[in-house]
Amino acid sequence: MRNLLLRLLLPLLLLATASQALAQEDATKTFKMPCERVLRLGLNKFMKVWDEQTHDSSTYGMKQAFGYYAECKRADNDAHARSLTPERRRQADAAREALSKLGNAAWEMQYVAAGGGTMWALASVGAYATREEYMATVIKALAQPEKPQPLLRRRAGASVRRAQVLLARWSRTPKLEFAAKDELASQRRMYQDFVRDARAAFAQLQTLVAALPDAAAERVAKQMIDELDIGE
Repeated sequence: MRNLLLRLLLPLLLLATASQALAQEDATKTFKMPCERVLRLGLNKFMKVWDEQTHDSSTYGMKQAFGYYAECKRADNDAHARSLTPERRRQADAAREALSKLGNAAWEMQYVAAGGGTMWALASVGAYATREEYMATVIKALAQPEKPQPLLRRRAGASVRRAQVLLARWSRTPKLEFAAKDELASQRRMYQDFVRDARAAFAQLQTLVAALPDAAAERVAKQMIDELDIGE
């Protein structure tokens, strides 16, 4: 999902300008497409259709497009989740919330470490859409009859360990070379605040993965890696 997001962002960012953001603001408010059609297109094709119809490839426009798709996908995911047992629905909601917290903290850390930048701010919004794409696979796994799947459980464990290595890497405060001298201390504190957020979300996900059926555990654990493996 991370690679999909970056493939979407890079060519679109080349087209973005401040003047487009102002000129096309009305287009982002008037764009209408049924969610059924949005989801048939998929995220990649939808982003292209958005650009063709709104002529808005500004950062503002792209944020609106990602949000539009994500809301459609989330509603679709929630509809499918209604067929789950109450306990499985709770687990799906908990996975989405904790993965969002983990991913948001990672993008914020990357933003601080890079000294800001349009790409990282936009990517955090785009991650909302790709995360909802992935949540569909988690919900599907939760809908399966529960049965032991040792291979998937081993994969889940391996993914959690890999995510833990990535989290440890994030936990080392970078040099923050872009920060002004009088802002360096506050930037370091801000970075460590996001580290704490990431650790708290990681702990929630560890507990959740241990309680999930094997297939769903494998899905959630794999996404933990994706949420942290950014900025490279």
